[in-house]
Amino acid sequence: MAGVMIVNLILNIICNMNGVDLNSTVMGTTSAVCAMFIYNGLIKNEKNNEDRNER
Repeated sequence: MAGVMIVNLILNIICNMNGVDLNSTVMGTTSAVCAMFIYNGLIKNEKNNEDRNER
């Protein structure tokens, strides 16, 4: 989640410097969903590696 928040912060700074105002509700929701997908992907890879090691 911290990585997604850092990317979101950088994106907001760049957009604000160029005069584009981002909706905080949409950006917050998008950040949370992206973090969940990344987390699920990491957990799936870790689980697959553990299953292979048990065999």
